[in-house]
Amino acid sequence: MTKLLKLMATVTVAAAGITVGAWPADALAQGGAPVKMVLISQSNEAGFPMWLAKKLNYFSGNGIDATIKYFPNGGAALASGAAGDWQGGWIGSPPAITGYAKFGLTPVGTMMKEDRNIKLIMRKDALKGSSPAQVLVTKQIGSVPNSTWSQVLYACAKHFKVDPGKMKVVPLEPPVTRQSLRSGEIAAGTTDSSPDIDLVNDKENFEVVCDGAVAGTSVVDPWIVTKKFATENPAAAAAFVEAGFRASELIMKDREKAVAYLLEFYKDVGIDGDEKKARYTLGYRDYQTLDQALADARSGASEKALTETAQVFVAGGAYDKVPDLKSAIGSGLPILEAAKKLRK
Repeated sequence: MTKLLKLMATVTVAAAGITVGAWPADALAQGGAPVKMVLISQSNEAGFPMWLAKKLNYFSGNGIDATIKYFPNGGAALASGAAGDWQGGWIGSPPAITGYAKFGLTPVGTMMKEDRNIKLIMRKDALKGSSPAQVLVTKQIGSVPNSTWSQVLYACAKHFKVDPGKMKVVPLEPPVTRQSLRSGEIAAGTTDSSPDIDLVNDKENFEVVCDGAVAGTSVVDPWIVTKKFATENPAAAAAFVEAGFRASELIMKDREKAVAYLLEFYKDVGIDGDEKKARYTLGYRDYQTLDQALADARSGASEKALTETAQVFVAGGAYDKVPDLKSAIGSGLPILEAAKKLRK
């Protein structure tokens, strides 16, 4: 009997607020056809672990027939998720919060932390004879509204003792922010790897003055499953999560293998990348282990991180109040715990 079948026979899971006395008699329990899952991702390095889990047959080995569907951003995927067009994947914290509030989208552990990855970069000519604080209140800054980018920007403003309300923020998508930094149309902007490699390495003209870690704010991207899938297929949800974390753990454990696989990922999903970019971005992205995700979910760290992001939404007028994120994390914790039992 496989570890998954043993787990299905013995474990009680509370998924999405519903207690299930035993694993459902789905295809996994019958030892029959794999459970089909359409998984959402994006064509950037945050999507690397899920792609790797499929490539290395971690999903199929856990009884999951996975199809990865790429969206331009997490927000674009939400409507189809509510309609049942996909069952899980990974998503940024802003759409994860929105999805939970709208249709019970369930976060099942932090896939990646981006505290160091999202940066505030300033032009050296703007800083000449000035300071980061002065630039923030006198020059134009590019960032994405109601996002982890603006979360880091506001946290950096507070780090420099600047009232975020006094900043001149220009709403720009990341590629336009980078282009506008190069052209001098803005003096500062938020960026991430690997696309910002040329800005970060051009120390003559640009300076990284702050990032999420420096500013003391947590930026996370969670694994997610829909409430419907978590309720009807808790065994498959746990199997999906375990496979995803196994891929993340390989990335963090063996950098050389990770670089080689990342180059394949670039080619497969159409990213303009090379070995230099691969090593660069892996140095900034903190993919999480299953044990780390469990510890954060149990300690309240996951709730705290999502709350910090949600507060940016409230400040920006997107939400009237912060959703009940304690319940959001609580709904996914039993699935995380079940995923851990698959390894025993």
